[in-house]
Amino acid sequence: MSLSVIEPALHEVAEWNVMDGNVRVGRSGLHPQLALEKDALLAEMDRFGIGSAAVTHFVAEEYDISQGNAALQRDLHPRFVPAWAASPEPEHLEFLAAHKPQAVRLFFGVSRHNFSSAPWCCGALYDYLQQNSVLLMASREDIEWNALAEVLQAFPRLNVLVLDIGYRADRYLFELLRKFSNLYFDTSTYVAHRQLEAFVDQFGPDRAIYGSRLPLYTPGTALGVIASARIRDGAKLAIAGGNLRRLLRIPEGVQRGRG
Repeated sequence: MSLSVIEPALHEVAEWNVMDGNVRVGRSGLHPQLALEKDALLAEMDRFGIGSAAVTHFVAEEYDISQGNAALQRDLHPRFVPAWAASPEPEHLEFLAAHKPQAVRLFFGVSRHNFSSAPWCCGALYDYLQQNSVLLMASREDIEWNALAEVLQAFPRLNVLVLDIGYRADRYLFELLRKFSNLYFDTSTYVAHRQLEAFVDQFGPDRAIYGSRLPLYTPGTALGVIASARIRDGAKLAIAGGNLRRLLRIPEGVQRGRG
């Protein structure tokens, strides 16, 4: 990636092979002024030195899962790993089985697709994801801490990436991280002063994953936190992309397509 298109303050980031774990693409009915189509999203990723991303489609979140997955399929790019949407309906399990996903994003919330995260509702879906080593992604806005703990306990080999946890989450997050080795979180809203350093001091860097919430948030905030953190370079590289590539089963050193 050319340094000429990257914000000058982020030139260091260009060498990190950054992979973003929290990105949406396409038109949005709720955020029309912020939403980015594929080419505009790629340009914004270039501007911040983001090489690749796990991407879902706004249509899948806001309107219809099947139509959103079809839109994502049309908008796929070599730099995108599709985070397919799903719900417990059998047709969505059939879709996943046919597409062999690396990541699936679930929208449980009342304002999203309004289904329970409990195993009695999603057990077959969770079992499929666990058996096939698929990363489950969900926003903290859509799942309460107790419900999250229930899923982690019932499916101990299901890796769960909880997104948008907020900067006041540590008293919940830390206890769950101690109890469940299959829990990870994204750093898009983990931006309190020296919060990331405190986390790495206690847990190491391997459970934190860079996320931006593009296009709703600027990528620069979470990237700046990592770049300025008083942690070793190896920890920065893990958080900026290495951890997510490991969970998605992407060999380290692989660069997804540019342009």
